Amino acid sequence: MEVFFIFFIGIVVSAFGTIIGFGGGVFMVPVLIIFFGYNIEIAIGSTMSALVPASLIASVFNLRDKSIDYLVGTLIQLPAVVGTVLGAFLVASLPVARLQFIFSVFVTLIGVYFLFNRQAKAPPKHSGLMYQMRGVPTSFIRINKVKKLAYRLNVGLVAIFGFMTGIVAGLFGIGGGFLQTPIMTKLFRMPYQVATSTSLFILVITSFTGFVSHYLIGNVFWSRSLPVMAGFMVGAVGGNIIKQKWPPKNHIDELIALGLLLAGLGVLLHLAVKSSFGFSF
Repeated sequence: MEVFFIFFIGIVVSAFGTIIGFGGGVFMVPVLIIFFGYNIEIAIGSTMSALVPASLIASVFNLRDKSIDYLVGTLIQLPAVVGTVLGAFLVASLPVARLQFIFSVFVTLIGVYFLFNRQAKAPPKHSGLMYQMRGVPTSFIRINKVKKLAYRLNVGLVAIFGFMTGIVAGLFGIGGGFLQTPIMTKLFRMPYQVATSTSLFILVITSFTGFVSHYLIGNVFWSRSLPVMAGFMVGAVGGNIIKQKWPPKNHIDELIALGLLLAGLGVLLHLAVKSSFGFSF
């Protein structure tokens, strides 16, 4: 019975994470710990192992749909690796629990802002910080000919964004995936289809790296991981089908807001569990 519930929750979490480009790891880890008695390490290892096939499945759908921006994904991913390493080293010298609490409150407030402060009208086609930086030498325009979409980006700011999400992942051990879609859609003004697809493409690399690391240190037990993996795989397929048949363009702000609220709650729950194991402020 427990296996069935884990499988079902995995489907829901993965489908939702696929639709909004979050992946779902930040939601699933607290669920496994609080409701199914997984310890922290096994919960993270199980979730990482589930994200690998789920992100691959989602990326195959998006590859066929030609909605992945590989250049932006690379510009984010490479600095993120450096930031993750730096964040891991900073754990020993910073009050991580206190920072994690502040960060979770910040994410929750951003989610509330997205939910209750939607603009009545869509922003102008050529708007946003990235597009306004016309005079910066490292700015460039990306054009998706298949989707007939165009957007302006800046190499330096995209790389800084990747570096910062990497530091978050290294410091808190929760991954920075849930930050990618909101920033790409709101700050970079990237179209929803491209932002979510690119975020899930990045997740292929980060989840595989995390899975290998946790497997080598003994945090992956297949009896615990397989139900999560199966649920995430089914959810990834279901989420992509939903995206194709009922694109949530008009409701993406609400979905991202809900995702951020759940992510903030997940980080708080993660912090509470860690505190119960002897971590202090």
